Amino acid sequence: MQDQVVMALAVLFERQRRLGGIPLVDHDADFASPAEQLPAQAGRVGWQPWQRPEPGSFDNIATALAMPVHPDLGAFFGHYYAGNVPGCFKGLFLTLLQPWNEQDFERLQQNQIGHQLMLQKLKLPASWFLASCRDEQRLVTLDNASGEVLLERLGKGRIGVLAPNLAHFLRRMEPCG
Repeated sequence: MQDQVVMALAVLFERQRRLGGIPLVDHDADFASPAEQLPAQAGRVGWQPWQRPEPGSFDNIATALAMPVHPDLGAFFGHYYAGNVPGCFKGLFLTLLQPWNEQDFERLQQNQIGHQLMLQKLKLPASWFLASCRDEQRLVTLDNASGEVLLERLGKGRIGVLAPNLAHFLRRMEPCG
């Protein structure tokens, strides 16, 4: 399934490029990414996904939390450095998160640990955030046990299932400007 996630993510990036050309982000010379398409102009820089030669791992999170981590999490976050992808899934407007560089990947892992500790404290099932929603109280997450993609209310848990798995979700997501 992990290969399907990586392939579906690559296809989503390509659909985004075809839709709007090279996406632009604010340029920060102190927070560079191999995904950047230089030169920066007017404080903005274009980006295209940059496939990491060696995928990032979430084994350290599994060890730190003493729990297994669904393998789709590493497939999703560990293979590319890229900008975030705005999109829509069945009428839900969201921003698909991606690590910009190695420092951002490490921060993402720390935030995932914090998210997990909050869920444990609230006695909610384990899930991993994938995207933010316009309504900041909702998140798109990966259920750690089943691999389903969920819509959750922050601190409250599952609202519903969006897709049976991450590859399906990525194939159905529509990128937007």
